[in-house]
Amino acid sequence: MMDLHDRLARIAGPAAEPSAAEADADLARGRRALRRRRSVRALGTSAFAVAVLAVAATYGNQAAPATTPPDKAPAQVVATRLVAYEGKQPQGFTIDKVPAGWEIQGGGVGHLTIAPQNAADKNPDAFVNKIAIMLQSKDDHSTPTGTQLDVGGKPGVLNVAQGSHGGKNLWVKQPDGLWMLVQIWDAHGWTQQDIVEFADGIQVQPGAERGVG
Repeated sequence: MMDLHDRLARIAGPAAEPSAAEADADLARGRRALRRRRSVRALGTSAFAVAVLAVAATYGNQAAPATTPPDKAPAQVVATRLVAYEGKQPQGFTIDKVPAGWEIQGGGVGHLTIAPQNAADKNPDAFVNKIAIMLQSKDDHSTPTGTQLDVGGKPGVLNVAQGSHGGKNLWVKQPDGLWMLVQIWDAHGWTQQDIVEFADGIQVQPGAERGVG
């Protein structure tokens, strides 16, 4: 029985040798295919590199902190300079010094208000962005707590003014046992020494009265 491979070989006939032209054409096609593979590989590498750079740039832009707009930048803190006060003294409290550019805005037997000379709020009963001086309220029977200081030979306590803009309270105990409160609404630019020096120049007059609330 004739083998299947022999039958197929007889049908196909003798194998023809490729001509020189056919060999050159095959070689050219092979070279073109190789160049295409190299170009695709290079393009893929370049595209990957561009993608990596794009991701890095995007991440870098997202991670960079936002620049604070000029109108939102923190205001520059100006150091406090105390100067002698030469104006009219109120009834309940008298003072020796004020911050430069500040004035007594109003006062009476219950409190004294000191404010910048160009303050928009002229109400002496409003203490925002000002300095308020008064005696401890009749309703407040607590003893002030905080940093203990000496204020001209009197016991003093320095603590934070709640609800203010970086404010400070300096409590000074008077000879009769009452506490005088010096509240600086915005104490930026004030050193502890400035606050003590300012409070040391305040005198509680015999007619001063304690408020309520």
